[in-house]
Amino acid sequence: MVSNKVNWTEGEALAKDVMFDIANAIVEADLPDGQVNRWKQVMNNRGDSWVTYTKQTRASVAGRYKHTDGVTYPVYKIATNRSVSPVNGKYVETTGTSANIPTGRTAPANLTIKGQQVPVLGMLVVLVNDAAGASGKKAYAVEQSRVPVDGGEPFVDPAWNEFHILVEMGTDWDYILTQNGMKIVVGSYYAADWNSITLGGDAYTFTETYYTATLNYMDPTIVLKSTPDVPEGMYSSDFYVMLRQPAGQYNYFDVYQGEGFVEVVTTGSSKTTYEKACDLATVGPGLTPVVINQKEAEKQFLIWNDPSASGKYVAPDVTWKMDGALAVISPAAHFFYGANSTVPWLQNKRRRADYWVSYSLSISNSRVAIVLEGDPAPDMDGYYRSFGYIGKIIPFADYDHTGNFGITTGMGELKKERSDMTAADINPSTNAKYSGYGRYTSNGMTSISMLRTRSAVMFQSYYPAFITQLPDYSGIGTIPAELSNLVLESDGFQASSWTERYHASPVYLVHQYEGYRGYLDGIVAISDHNLINQDELVVDTEELKDPNDPSKGTWTEVYKFFKINTPVSLFKISANPTKCTVAVLKEVK
Repeated sequence: MVSNKVNWTEGEALAKDVMFDIANAIVEADLPDGQVNRWKQVMNNRGDSWVTYTKQTRASVAGRYKHTDGVTYPVYKIATNRSVSPVNGKYVETTGTSANIPTGRTAPANLTIKGQQVPVLGMLVVLVNDAAGASGKKAYAVEQSRVPVDGGEPFVDPAWNEFHILVEMGTDWDYILTQNGMKIVVGSYYAADWNSITLGGDAYTFTETYYTATLNYMDPTIVLKSTPDVPEGMYSSDFYVMLRQPAGQYNYFDVYQGEGFVEVVTTGSSKTTYEKACDLATVGPGLTPVVINQKEAEKQFLIWNDPSASGKYVAPDVTWKMDGALAVISPAAHFFYGANSTVPWLQNKRRRADYWVSYSLSISNSRVAIVLEGDPAPDMDGYYRSFGYIGKIIPFADYDHTGNFGITTGMGELKKERSDMTAADINPSTNAKYSGYGRYTSNGMTSISMLRTRSAVMFQSYYPAFITQLPDYSGIGTIPAELSNLVLESDGFQASSWTERYHASPVYLVHQYEGYRGYLDGIVAISDHNLINQDELVVDTEELKDPNDPSKGTWTEVYKFFKINTPVSLFKISANPTKCTVAVLKEVK
């Protein structure tokens, strides 16, 4: 049977762009025979940062008043523990606590503020440096109020560390409050009796409201919609694939599949959430934003939590169909093309954003086969040639279409120093992210993750099966003596002497309970003996292009061979993990 025709696209992109360039190539591919390309890009976000705020309180904060001279001064509260009444409406300071000797300084019991008589006791006051005042200072009554962030008249706010002058208290107060750290003794004189009270007070403290900032980040994300080919008269399902590049990561990107994708469309500018409130140098992936303007932070907090606020920034997001408490999205399959360097003196051990990655794509409406190769030039030991498959397989059952969609990718070495990951990080028994759909949930790297099994279980593991000679399992164990003669010599295998051809095998997919389901579309497994990377293999299908006109010849398929070198891949969990790799359909002609 002749394979489905494909578009073949090759190119290269910077590591920071490769995911986007691949997606663009898929949706823009010209398919053979005038087919309408049904791959659609339904989300394209280059990544975004925005800041949200949390309202906090802290007790015993010292009040501070900022004067017109730019200096901040402590705020004091005049004591309220008055035990005597003023004489003629005034407290009279004397030179001592036992002698009835007035000094002539008086402390009025009330101040006129905005046309009203206001008791002095309990009032908030400040002393500021001023040569015109007694002892080089002037006293002012203040209130705890603040100017709105967008300007206007101050309004009282007992939870905000901002104070404004109400009235100058007068020269007697300048003098009185300057004495003994605002804890002077003031006497009330009537007849022959003398009582003393403490008129001054301690530094004013209060419970302050403030805001802390949290950075939120949308990783660069692309979502593609696939509508594969189905037999005539059958319903064609839509499938969704998400490509996402973790922040600052240029060794790989992640591939997901899911159902019921909906994009939350971004509106407004993310900069409005932090450009006036935070130190801009602290806003970015891996950083903690530092609030430098609490009023602006409060403003953004109120806008963010007001559903009716106009012009507010709406952050990007994706939602998926829900299956109980679970979103219907597969675990992340890490698609590697570079490794961390292990050279100890190298400062940046990861791939940089400006390193090149080459890609080869075999595209049809039903699936995309992808081979990535990171530029070997920066580190000959730190690049991968990696195979990925996204889409429908060719099923054995004619009715297998609604859940027939799979993903698999190639991953780097499971060593922290090479890939930042270990085997435990992608194992369902040690990482709950890979066990959401049961103990056989696929990670999309050591198996292919199919959307649904025949009984609709999601994201289960399917494994490759293909015709192969016995491999040499070096480093794994001892091959039984009865089989040792079947192990191929490393240099002896070549094209068949009988057919003068290299013989390849379809890559069948097998589930441990369901058995064989179908095979990968346009992909064959082939031994890499005596083949060179990117060799082209020509297959004469011997099927007539036109049964009514044999002169038109037979269909020929051209495959491109790749020496895949990722340590973790679909083929490493197969009957021949050491010597079998892939050839990908390039053309049918």
